[in-house]
Amino acid sequence: MGRKWRRDPAKERFWRRTLQEWRRSGLSVREFCDWQSLSEASLYAWRRELAKRDGEAVPRGAPPARNRSTARSPFVPVHVVADAASDSRASDLLELHLPTGVRLRVPSGFDRQTLTDVLNALGHGVEAPRC
Repeated sequence: MGRKWRRDPAKERFWRRTLQEWRRSGLSVREFCDWQSLSEASLYAWRRELAKRDGEAVPRGAPPARNRSTARSPFVPVHVVADAASDSRASDLLELHLPTGVRLRVPSGFDRQTLTDVLNALGHGVEAPRC
């Protein structure tokens, strides 16, 4: 007798979370999948499947479901990492993990304009904060 197919709730949760991260990243499907070591075909298939489960229509070949005006967010993900080094100056570093995999270590007292210029050069389009 044939085996009945059942949904895997853990897999569905993983792909819902992954699709949400992709939409927030501002990256293309190719860039995001390369960054996360995922198959583009799987991401597209799960996007269709979850839209179907949620009752949404996603036409074949549809562009990513995101607002084009927010495709390039002025914010980049930032993770503050505690440094276990004994040198007290090392603990005064801010480490930025960018979606592209680039990591920047910025010392305290950094020049904001220089950091903004570096992020812009890396393609993250960050505007200097207005005070």
